[in-house]
Amino acid sequence: MRKITLAALALATALAMPATLSAKDNAGVVPLLVAPASLRPDAAYLLVKVSTAKSGLFPIQPVLLRIPSAQEVEAYRAAKQAAYAEALPKLTKKARDGKVPTIDEFEFDYAGKANIFAVGGGKFLEDGEMRTVLLELPPGDYIVYGSTIGGGGLVTCNCLGTIRFGARAGVITNLGALYADKVHKPSPVPHLEDNLGPSMFAYGFVFGQALVPADASTPVPAALAGLPVEPARIDIVGEYYEPGAGNINRLAPIPGILGYKRGRPVDLRTGKIAE
Repeated sequence: MRKITLAALALATALAMPATLSAKDNAGVVPLLVAPASLRPDAAYLLVKVSTAKSGLFPIQPVLLRIPSAQEVEAYRAAKQAAYAEALPKLTKKARDGKVPTIDEFEFDYAGKANIFAVGGGKFLEDGEMRTVLLELPPGDYIVYGSTIGGGGLVTCNCLGTIRFGARAGVITNLGALYADKVHKPSPVPHLEDNLGPSMFAYGFVFGQALVPADASTPVPAALAGLPVEPARIDIVGEYYEPGAGNINRLAPIPGILGYKRGRPVDLRTGKIAE
């Protein structure tokens, strides 16, 4: 099993762009409205069904995060170091009681490639009760990270447990069906954990997510016939810290794959608690 550490996630989220999570950002994600005649050998493809639940007038969208490469992390660190050095005189002048923000506390606008994006249902391959979305995106490892409203900032993160999967170049990875809705009261959307209670609405909506993974028997759109499609290989992600989220929750249990023991995520295939 591939392992992800909290430190790796901390670096990954540092490369994210929490103010806006639209696929129009520079995360390298392109929604395809028609099936490609062939797949690019240097690109990965993600097939996923998304629910069409809304919060008011705005759609609730899944947020995915790509774990950055070592080169991306190094580029980010270098850019942050340079920005911090440039800003340090002003930070020192404005510091109260001599408490200058450290480089870890320093926030800046990173112009490099983003690694977080929302999966919108507005551009889809097939319509229906759930919309089938096909994305062209950079190869790598991805995390079902949380939910947003209409591509805005991260509303709820899956900080208490979620899953990751790989997207290989030249292949369509079929993740399955992702459900999302408000969960402070019972939801008509299936598979969600919606027993959090109305008290959770004290300061704003809490979103919940559920995944029904694809397997070898999961149907795919006829338009993709003849193209290589494989079910996502799923690994479990343990608890992590995300300071940019409005609320925290967990991905709903997945029978035979993801469970929880005393609140901690467990890989049901091995019985091991995720770190």
